[in-house]
Amino acid sequence: MDENTVNRTKAAINALIDIEQLWIENTPDYNLSTQELLVLKKRLERAMENISKIYEENRTKMQAAEEEIKKIHEGKRKK
Repeated sequence: MDENTVNRTKAAINALIDIEQLWIENTPDYNLSTQELLVLKKRLERAMENISKIYEENRTKMQAAEEEIKKIHEGKRKK
C-alpha cells in the first residue's frame, strides 16, 4: 500500500473511534444533542469518504489478491 492509503486508513479509523466515543458518552439513551449530531455527521462523512477512496484506489490489487487466493485453494483441492 502507498502512503496515501495508509493515511486514509488512519483517518477513517480515527473517525470511527470518534463515533464510538460519542456513543459511549451517550449510553444508554443515545439521545445526541444537535452539536453531537453535527459531529457524528462529519465523522461519518470523513470515514465514508476515506473508505471509498481506499477501496477504489486498491480495487484492482484486492481483486488480484482474491483471484490468487482462489487459485491456491483450488490447487489444494485438486491434490
